[in-house]
Amino acid sequence: MTLTQLFCRSLLCCAIASPAFADVTLKSKGSATGAAVGSMTGDKIEYVKGAKMRTDQTTGAGRKLTTIVDASTRQLISIDHDKKEAQVMDMKGVADSMSRIGVENISVSITPAGTTRQVAGKTCEVYDMKIAVPIDMGKMKMTMVMSGPHCLVKNGPGQADFQAFYKASSEGGLLVDQAQAKSQPGVAKALADMHKKMSELGVPYASEMTIQMQGEGPMAEMMKKSGSIISTEVIEVSAAPLAASLFEVPEGYTVTKR
Repeated sequence: MTLTQLFCRSLLCCAIASPAFADVTLKSKGSATGAAVGSMTGDKIEYVKGAKMRTDQTTGAGRKLTTIVDASTRQLISIDHDKKEAQVMDMKGVADSMSRIGVENISVSITPAGTTRQVAGKTCEVYDMKIAVPIDMGKMKMTMVMSGPHCLVKNGPGQADFQAFYKASSEGGLLVDQAQAKSQPGVAKALADMHKKMSELGVPYASEMTIQMQGEGPMAEMMKKSGSIISTEVIEVSAAPLAASLFEVPEGYTVTKR
């Protein structure tokens, strides 16, 4: 999984607290341009129940993938339904890697754009988000920059569930891939900071994220041209109760623990 794909998988919704708890289902449509994220293109359904989130995604190539995050046990489960395989990853070590990273070179900003949109029957406020984090690529020193508008809804169903889930998940490093978090903990820390800040503002109902690499030299110039754009928009929201079995690996699947 590339760093761009890591961000794409980690670009999930966050929310602010509200008095009522409820199971939540978000259906979204998505698109992406750029070779690095071609396999990540596709529509998505996200389910949140207590400390657990399940994300179902059908890629542009037709593959059916599921990611299940359990904030209480700090586990991440990646499921490939076509192969009937599941990987169960213990993410406890990710938080340790992230805790050793300084913040002096990592920049995360979310600022109001002063405009609103109507998305899925809700009024959302537009914010401009930007993340900049240094990346070591051998002898090259580069910076990954992720920026673009996010449309956040302050009053949506199940906001308390989202708030609790994302607080626990961002602190535990659960919203990133384990291997990438260990090899590039700066990226993991930047993503965690983004989720924390967004959780104070609302649920993202729409977003458009441009991902680019910046640096000097011939290789850096080449990588600048391979930037990607990822867009998502919520099309349906439900607060209907969710079965606990939805957050388990289906029977008959091969399970590998990492």
